[in-house]
Amino acid sequence: MSDKIKILKQSLKKTIWFDDESHINPYLFEERGNYKGKSKLLVKPSNTAEVSQILDLCYKNRISVVPQGGRTGLSGGTIPNSEKNEIIISMEKMNRILSVDKTGFNMVAESGCTLNDLKNSAERNGLFFPLMLPSKDSCTIGGNISTNAGGSSVLKYGMTRDLVLGLEIVLPNGKILNGLREIKKDNRGYDLKHIFIGSEGTLGIITSAVLKIFPKPKKKTIAMVALKDIKKVLDFFNFVNSSHHENLTAFELNSNLGLNFIKNSFNEIPIPFSNKYPWYVIIELSCFDNLDLEKKIEFLLEEVIEKEIIIDAIKPQNISQYENIWKTREFISYAQKKDSPSIKHDISLPISKIPKFIEEAEISIKKILANANILIFGHLADGNIHYNVSDKEVINKNNIDFYSKKINSIVFDLVYKYNGSFSAEHGIGKMKINELIKYTSTEEITVKKQIKKLFDPRGIMNPGKVFN
Repeated sequence: MSDKIKILKQSLKKTIWFDDESHINPYLFEERGNYKGKSKLLVKPSNTAEVSQILDLCYKNRISVVPQGGRTGLSGGTIPNSEKNEIIISMEKMNRILSVDKTGFNMVAESGCTLNDLKNSAERNGLFFPLMLPSKDSCTIGGNISTNAGGSSVLKYGMTRDLVLGLEIVLPNGKILNGLREIKKDNRGYDLKHIFIGSEGTLGIITSAVLKIFPKPKKKTIAMVALKDIKKVLDFFNFVNSSHHENLTAFELNSNLGLNFIKNSFNEIPIPFSNKYPWYVIIELSCFDNLDLEKKIEFLLEEVIEKEIIIDAIKPQNISQYENIWKTREFISYAQKKDSPSIKHDISLPISKIPKFIEEAEISIKKILANANILIFGHLADGNIHYNVSDKEVINKNNIDFYSKKINSIVFDLVYKYNGSFSAEHGIGKMKINELIKYTSTEEITVKKQIKKLFDPRGIMNPGKVFN
């Protein structure tokens, strides 16, 4: 490997590569600290031509590469393998917004742009880029596309896949696939961009993207409601979605346990309702016209209380209350992390099956952990829930792997039973390779491996991710 690394150093501009540990070390860890890798070379290209040159050299010399964006992924997909010593290609210097088209409602951006940069650029132009993630300040659009990120606006605007019009990609052999088309209709056979969206850097490197942007909503309003059980949550969703479909932009689930975690870890955040109810939902309505949203949401809340669908409701009276309500949702993961180690699951299910899944999973889990804390939260209205299991008296850093295998098997077997997915938002990476094999048909795995071999015959792109 040292001879191959030497070839790269001699061929590339000295200003774009780093071989000292102080530069490389921060790129060897993922956010949760579950993985640590090794690498002798970090490369930071500034343009597509440099990415092309790097991959051409790596392809010819059979040097494996690990593409990186903001390193906010939670499945180990951007961490080099500790035993293989791949080089790292960070896209952070390719961070320019190339154009904003107010007529065509699209923007062209390099893959190293942070999500927040994109949102701010759209905002400055009086427009709106809807993708919303807690890591918006550091995650990059290239990483969002590579993992097909979800977030809290999926209900109205779709996954990242639904926001991409075109891509520029550098293939493993260094060839550039230019698909930066700013059009919505293009039926020239196979739509190649969809193969690369969600591919986690295993087929090539996304260098630029054409993204959909939207008119900026003129008004937004939220409410937080309390409910007695998960079936009432679905009743509430069905009612709101049927009567206010055109305005409903977010529907976020939380629970008594989630608010307790917030209260214990972030006591500066006021806890609504004194946390005396089992379940909570934050709904957001928005509009592009002069509709009186405040009156509309008040009528909605009165109606669902009268029908006994919800128990109670609050509306923020100022911006501080508005932000604090959202914090009760956005800070859950951080609050649970402060409390104790947990076994995390990012799953999706047919919405109608969620109550049955929750009931069955709890019964099985409590046979193993009688006092388990089961934290359920998430987007729900698109079928996605985060299902985290902890027990600070039993689970610790030393035995969490033992319990994870048992709990994962229960959760994922039930997800499979109800025709759901064990990976709703965060991808496969290193973490879920075995689950991909276990819960995917042989035919589907075969086709996916054939796609991998077609685009990356020498296996240099992000090895050990998605497939071993």
